[in-house]
Amino acid sequence: MKGLFNNVRVWVRGAILAGLGTVAIHSLEAQVIASFESTSDLEKYSSSGGSRLSLSGDRYKFGSHALHWEWTGQSTISTEDFLILSHDESPLKYGDHFPASPTFCFSIYNEKAQETPLKFTFSKGVQSEVWFSINLDFTGWRTLWVPFHEMEGQAPQRGEEIAYDGLTMSVDETTSSGSIYFDDIIYSQFIDDRHAYPDQLVPFIKRDKEPGADHWMPLIRDINRINHVELVPLEPNTLAELAKIESRMSSYTALAPRYKIYMDRLESDFDKLELKEIDGRVVGPPLTFSHSEFSYGKNEVNNGKHNDIMDFGKTMKSLGTYYDRADAGQRTKIEEMFVLGTKYYLDQGWQEGASGGTRHHIGYNTRELALGFFVMREALEDNGLINEVGASLMWLFNLGKILGDESEFHANIDYLNTQAFYHLMLIFLTDDKAKQQALLLAYSNYMSIVLAQDDEKGVFKVDGTGWHHNGHYPAYALGAYRNVPSIIQALSSTSFSISPEGHANFRKAFMATRLYSHGYDIGFGNAGRHPLGTDIRSLREAYLQMTNAGAPGSTSGIDKEVAAAYLSLWGEEDPISARVFAALNGVEKEELSGYYTFPYAATAVQKKNNWAAIIKGYSKYVWASEIYVTDNRYGRYPANGTIQLYNEGGNEGSGFAHDGWDWNRYPGATVINLPFEELEPEAALIMYRSGETFAGAVEQDGNGVFGMILSETKGSNADGPEVNIGYPGHLKAKKSVFSFGDKLICIGTDISSIDAEHPTQTNLFQVALPDQKMKILSSETDLGSFPETHQLEESKQAWVIDPYGNGYHLLSARKVHLQKKHQQSYHNKYSVRTGKASGKTKGQNETEGDFATAWIDHGLAPKGASYQYVIYPSLPEDQWKKFGGALKKEKSYEVLQANGQAHIVRDKNNRTTGYVIYEASENLTHGPLTATTDPLLMMIKEAKGQLLIQVVQPDLNFEGHGNKYENMSRPVTTTFSVSGVWKKANDSDDVQVKVEGSFTHVTVTCVHGLATKVRLVR
Repeated sequence: MKGLFNNVRVWVRGAILAGLGTVAIHSLEAQVIASFESTSDLEKYSSSGGSRLSLSGDRYKFGSHALHWEWTGQSTISTEDFLILSHDESPLKYGDHFPASPTFCFSIYNEKAQETPLKFTFSKGVQSEVWFSINLDFTGWRTLWVPFHEMEGQAPQRGEEIAYDGLTMSVDETTSSGSIYFDDIIYSQFIDDRHAYPDQLVPFIKRDKEPGADHWMPLIRDINRINHVELVPLEPNTLAELAKIESRMSSYTALAPRYKIYMDRLESDFDKLELKEIDGRVVGPPLTFSHSEFSYGKNEVNNGKHNDIMDFGKTMKSLGTYYDRADAGQRTKIEEMFVLGTKYYLDQGWQEGASGGTRHHIGYNTRELALGFFVMREALEDNGLINEVGASLMWLFNLGKILGDESEFHANIDYLNTQAFYHLMLIFLTDDKAKQQALLLAYSNYMSIVLAQDDEKGVFKVDGTGWHHNGHYPAYALGAYRNVPSIIQALSSTSFSISPEGHANFRKAFMATRLYSHGYDIGFGNAGRHPLGTDIRSLREAYLQMTNAGAPGSTSGIDKEVAAAYLSLWGEEDPISARVFAALNGVEKEELSGYYTFPYAATAVQKKNNWAAIIKGYSKYVWASEIYVTDNRYGRYPANGTIQLYNEGGNEGSGFAHDGWDWNRYPGATVINLPFEELEPEAALIMYRSGETFAGAVEQDGNGVFGMILSETKGSNADGPEVNIGYPGHLKAKKSVFSFGDKLICIGTDISSIDAEHPTQTNLFQVALPDQKMKILSSETDLGSFPETHQLEESKQAWVIDPYGNGYHLLSARKVHLQKKHQQSYHNKYSVRTGKASGKTKGQNETEGDFATAWIDHGLAPKGASYQYVIYPSLPEDQWKKFGGALKKEKSYEVLQANGQAHIVRDKNNRTTGYVIYEASENLTHGPLTATTDPLLMMIKEAKGQLLIQVVQPDLNFEGHGNKYENMSRPVTTTFSVSGVWKKANDSDDVQVKVEGSFTHVTVTCVHGLATKVRLVR
C-alpha cells in the first residue's frame, strides 16, 4: 500500500487510560509518511470545529494528491496513526559521525496569505508534550524541518529518542478561515543536527547558533539588510559603470559561436519537467533539494517523479543561454517556457524567506539556476518577475552578508567557489539602479576584505596555500581560482574595483597553483579525498582573466607575470596570445626552476629542468588526507613523507594510474603494509593530524631540505570531534629529504611500530606499466619479464632504475624488494568494510592494472629501523647503463649524521650544510652549527668571510581549543649557535646576535613555517 514503511511496527501508547484499563494500539498500517494518495490515508485523520478534510488533486507534492483542510473559526485536525523512526532506521549519510535528532518534516501549501497562526502539537496519551506555531502569511508551498528539541513545551534533549503518539494541528482564531494543503508528512526521523534550517516561518530553529556560523544558511537578518539598504543618489558615472560591469558579466555567460540552437532539444528538455498551467495554477512534480535525506523507504510515491533543483537550473540555463541565438518566433517560445518555469519555481516555495527544510551546501546546486535567471533578466522584468526572483536568490545565496559589519567578514572557499561570482550577478536582478549601486559598493568592499585576509579568517594563507576543511585543499580551492578572476576582471578599472590588497593576496595563492603542481597535475599528496585526480587544467581561462585584469592597483595594461605563467602552461595551445603578449608587452613564457615551500601544507616542491618532486608530510596542524564515506577510503598514507616524481608527461607519463594502484605503496612513504580491509579505517570521515609539530621545509638558492616526524600513535580528526586518536600499529619515523642539485637524499631513522603481523616498509616507487616489457634495472639484474620479482642483496652499492628512468642509490644495507606484477585493488570510492560505493565508480568497485614497485623492508614490529637512499630523477636514457659507474664517482655530498637527534647532509659543491634538527641540541659537531634551543630546519652556506643562513622553526604554533585550531601561525623565538665570532650583516629586528668566547649565539623569531634569513660576517 502506498505511504507505508517497509518494516511496519506496532506502537503501544505508553499510558493506560485512567479508570478504563484499556490500551490504545496504533493501526498496523500506521504511517511513517503520509502521502495522501488513498482514502485510507484520509481515514487516519479526525477533525473538529469548522473543519472540512478531503483528498485533493489541485495541489500536491509527490504523487497526485494532498490533504486539503478548509476551516472556519476555531478548528483542529489530528491523527494517532503514525510511526516514529529510530536513529538506525533514518537515512543518515554519515551514520553516527555527526549528531542527529528526531525531526518533524512536512510540506504545506497556502492559497491566501493571512496573519493567522497555525499550531502543531505532539502529545503522549492525553498530555500535550511539545508544540510550535507558524504564521500563514505566505502563499505557495513550504517544506519545513522542525527538530523536536527546538519546539516549546517539554522538549527532549538534542539527540534524544521520542515516543509521542498524537499530532494535532489547530487554528484558534474564531474569525479566521482558510484553505491549506498538507503532503509528504514524515512524523519523525533523525536528521543531522547541522541541517535543519530556520526561515521566516520557523525562525526559532538554530536560535542557539551564532548567526553566520553556517555559511550556507540563509539568514533573516541578512535579507532584512537588503530590504532596508540605504540608497543614495547615483554618482554621475555610475550608470555607465554599471552597464560596463553588466556587459562584462554577460560576456562570461555568452555561448561560443560554434554552438547552434536546437529548439527541439530545448523543448524536449523542458517537457521533461512536466509543467503546465491550469486555471492560473502551475502544476508539476515537486522541485526538490536533498531528496535523499528524507526517509521514504520503499514508498513508490515519494520516490517517483521529481525535479531536482540542479537539473531544473540546468534546463533554465539552457533556455537562457540560447535565447540570444534564437529568431523572433523561437524567442517567444523560449520566453514562454522560461516564464512558466519561473512561476513553477516560485510556487514550489523557492521564495524569499523560505529554507525548504534545509539548504546546506546549496551553492553547488544552484549555480546554473542563478546564471539562467541573470541571462533572462530582461524577460523577467518584462513579465514583472525580476524583483521577486531577485529577492528569492538574494535570500538563497545569502547576499545580505555583504552588508554586515566588517568584523563579521571572513573568507570561505565554498563561498568563493559557489556564491561569490553569482552574488555579482544577483545585484543586477533588481530594477532599482540605486539599489544596484548600493549593493555593488558593499560587494566590492566585502570581496576586497575577504580576499585580503591571510590570517585565521583567511583561506589564502601567507605561503600561497588555499584552505578548506581546515587545511590546504586545492580540489576545493580550484573553484575559487576559476571564479574570482572573473570578478576581479569584471570590476577592474571602475570605482568598484577590488582593492590592491585583496587582488594581491588572491593573486599570490592563484599563482601558487603552478608551483605546487607540475604541468597541470597537483599530485596525490595534496589531493584531499581525490587521489591521483586533481589538476589545474580548468584554470586556463582564469589565467587569461587575471592577465587582462592587470596587476594589483593598476588601471591599465596586463599583468605580465601572470601572462608569462599562462604562456608556460598553455602557450603552445594558444599561439595567438603568445604573439600578442610578446609583440605588445614583451612577455615570454616563464621557466620555473627552484625549490618552493608551503608550510601550511607541510609540502615542498623541487623543480629542475623537466622534472619535479612533490614532497609531502603532515603534523599536528596539517592533516594527512581526507578519508570520506565513499571517497579515498584507503587514503591513509599519501602524506607519510611521500615523494612523487613527475616528468614532462604528467600523471600518465610519470606512471601514476588509479586502476590497480596499491594504496600501501605511495612512493617515499613509510607504511605498515596492510590488507585493504584493515587499511580502510572504521571511521566514516577522518582527516588525521598527528600530535607532532615538526613538519616543514627550508629553501636556499634553489635547493632545499624537508623534514617531518611521522607519528600514527595519537592525534586528532580535523573533520570531527575526535581527539587522542591514532591508527593501529603506532607507526613512527623521522624522515628527511635533502634536495641538492640533481638529487634527493632521503633519510629515515627511528622507524618503529608495534604491528607484529604486518611488515613495516618504506616505498621507493610504484609506477604503472602500460607495456609489460618495461624494465626495472638494478645493480644485480634487470627485470624484463612479467611478472617478476627480485630481492637485492643487502649492499651499500645497490642501485635501481625504475621503468621511467628515475635512479635510486641505496646507501644503507637493507632488504630491497623489486616487483613487476598485475595488481588487484579497490576503487578509492568503494568501501570494502560497508559495501557502499560512490556512483562515480560506475559499478567498478574492484580495479586492476600492471605495476612495477620497489620497497625497503623493515620487518615486523621494528624498533629503531632506518634507511638512506638517493634519488636521481629523470635520468637521460643514455645514462642508464652508466648509472652504477657514475655512483662510484659520486662525491658531491656527504651524510654527516643520521639518528634521532638530527639528519645532517653536506652539499660539497655549494659549501652548504643542511640540517634537520629533531631535538634541541648542545653538542652538534658537523658544520658551523653547534647548538639549538629548539627543533629546527636550517641551511648554512659558507661563503668567503660570511655565513648565509636560512632557518625555519617548523612548529606553526596554532592557537588551539581541543582539536580545533585558529589556523594562523604565531611567532616562535628560537636561538642557535655557530662556531666562531660573527656579527649580523643586516638590521632585521628578528635577528639578535651575541658572542660568547668562540661561539656566536643567534636569536631569531620565526613564523608561518617560513625561513628567516640571517647573514653573518666576520
